[in-house]
Amino acid sequence: MRDKIFSNRFFLFSVAFVFCVISFPFSATAGIEDHITRTESGFYYTVQKGDTLWDLSQKFADSPWVWPEMWRYNPQIKNPHLIYPGQKLLIYQKGWEGDKDEKQPEPEIVQRAEKIQTFHTFTEINRVGFIREDPVPHLGTIFKSLEDVKLINDRTLVYIYPEPGAPPLSVGKSYTTFRTSDPIRDEETNQYIGIHHLLSGIVEITAVEPEFAIARVIESYRDILVGDRIMERETRNIDIPIQESRQDMKGKIIYAEEDETLTAQYSIVFIDKGENDGIAPGQSYSIYMQETGRPEPEKFRTVALTPYRIGELIVLRTEKSTSTALITKSSHPVSPGHLVRTLEVAGN
Repeated sequence: MRDKIFSNRFFLFSVAFVFCVISFPFSATAGIEDHITRTESGFYYTVQKGDTLWDLSQKFADSPWVWPEMWRYNPQIKNPHLIYPGQKLLIYQKGWEGDKDEKQPEPEIVQRAEKIQTFHTFTEINRVGFIREDPVPHLGTIFKSLEDVKLINDRTLVYIYPEPGAPPLSVGKSYTTFRTSDPIRDEETNQYIGIHHLLSGIVEITAVEPEFAIARVIESYRDILVGDRIMERETRNIDIPIQESRQDMKGKIIYAEEDETLTAQYSIVFIDKGENDGIAPGQSYSIYMQETGRPEPEKFRTVALTPYRIGELIVLRTEKSTSTALITKSSHPVSPGHLVRTLEVAGN
């Protein structure tokens, strides 16, 4: 049912787009007409430097949140976060034209579809980590790989030492591998925040011996290392319901998934607000940079200058006092300490 609704909505957006192509010279998006190709099978847009599905969805559908539909109708794009100049994206398929009268929903159905929850689709949700005050209890530790290979990836066999007192490992069951960071503290106050859990992959137990277990790597998110631990596997939904953001949000970025000093668009970061603060997956917030300066050069006194907006993020998952988020827009590099505030509406 949801796929049908998506198809109908994308069909309506496509018809609207073609009407614009035929009737108007793209005055609202000057220059974009130069990158449109009309063929017998449909209308295509040639990707330009700096384009993202998010931005193209805003241009063509007047909403960035329908980018998953554009991705869906362009299966040649393997990673929706990576599109390259020169790629051709299907915007409108001629074959839909003949089905218009038959498949276009009645007004009642359209009205019902408008009440369906909007989603942000993030296909890599299972690989994002989290920060938690107390480390997740682990079930075992990888102590060796078959033939001591250095690069542990898909199909590699590993040996796991079960954690004493933990639930026994089961043959045929899969587990998430992870490693943890040193304690993370606030750079300004030195207050303890928590432990970062970096997810490295998934293993499946193939045999259990008295003192160890054997597992095969069935998916690697990043390098799996000897010393990585395993925990219960959590399957997450790639469709995150869009929710209204808090109007009084005042937080900041505290850490980056890959422990980078500077991060950019489509990077994973962590903020210092979570469930206890009313933060929920699907909420979006603005990112601000705030510099300091010395109004009186002869004095050492510094003051905080007016923050300015440099990007946006969407919350992917939450813990009690922290949240994991995806940077969806950035005009400047983002780093720990940057402010996270209530979403600034475009035009304000």
